[in-house]
Amino acid sequence: MGEATEIREIGKKENEISLKDAQEAQTAVSNAISVLKDFYKSSGAMPKEAYELVQAPVTLPDTPSTWDSGYTKVADPAAQPDGIVSVLEKISADFAQMESDTNAQEASDQAAYDEDMKACKIEKARRTKEAEMKTQERKRVLEQQSVLQSKHKAIKGELEATEQYMHDLQPACVEGSSTYEDRKMAREMEIEALQEAQGLLQGAFDATTAAPPAS
Repeated sequence: MGEATEIREIGKKENEISLKDAQEAQTAVSNAISVLKDFYKSSGAMPKEAYELVQAPVTLPDTPSTWDSGYTKVADPAAQPDGIVSVLEKISADFAQMESDTNAQEASDQAAYDEDMKACKIEKARRTKEAEMKTQERKRVLEQQSVLQSKHKAIKGELEATEQYMHDLQPACVEGSSTYEDRKMAREMEIEALQEAQGLLQGAFDATTAAPPAS
């Protein structure tokens, strides 16, 4: 956008200079034509308007050394294509065309620039929105990543605790010296001993209860 704006400013200044030159040239030529017309009308070389006094042209003598009259024209100043007034009017018309062409060129250049700026603004807005969406998406992904990392840390802690618990159970459940049959037999023997002790205690209690009281 910066480069396009710089080019537009340069073109605008060039067109302004061309317009100024064309307008000043038209003014200068117009003034020259006005002066010449006044002169030729006063000398009778050009017809005056209805409100102007008409002066008949003076015939040019055969011997210039005997000239004793006022200025007499040699050629018609308005004759095409060599008359001086006609030439100046053609030059003025050329400068007028130059002014018209420059104005048209400036309008065309400005319209093209405005269209380019509009397209650039639309593209800039699109890229800005796209960047915002990417930033939001990146933020969402980072947040999700943070949540997953937290879950991973918690699961890892639970796994380590489970592994430690299993490690602590290893001696008692896996590395013990007695087998299941040994532990079963020992339990049965313990039960039998408890039952035998219970029988002895019960027998002693019954004997104590059946004995006569002491006199």
